[in-house]
Amino acid sequence: MTPPRAILYILALGSGLLGFSLGVKTALAHAIVVAATPSAHQTVAQSELNVEIRFNSRVDVARSRLTLARPDGASVILPLLGSGASETLTAKAPGLENGHYRLLWQTLSIDGHITHGEIPFEVKR
Repeated sequence: MTPPRAILYILALGSGLLGFSLGVKTALAHAIVVAATPSAHQTVAQSELNVEIRFNSRVDVARSRLTLARPDGASVILPLLGSGASETLTAKAPGLENGHYRLLWQTLSIDGHITHGEIPFEVKR
């Protein structure tokens, strides 16, 4: 290998390794739920619930969504409290009756990736 070609090879290898390491950091920055109220599979007795989902990183609250899937199959979008960037999505879920619910969340991470999930819970009074 000639010296100029060897230098190009080393530069290409180095930039590839740098790109790989940056990719790993990006993948680790996705928003992951670290705590939730209600928690998954929790049984609650309240007819109105303060909902809170906390993530491992900041999320864009304005571009996030919480939807409550009710026992009858209907879905209600819950207005988010607060705005801007935060680690927490909060809302109020009023008018809860006995039955199985799912709290569907979708958020935009600060790394630009959309993540989503659901938290099933039950209301029993």
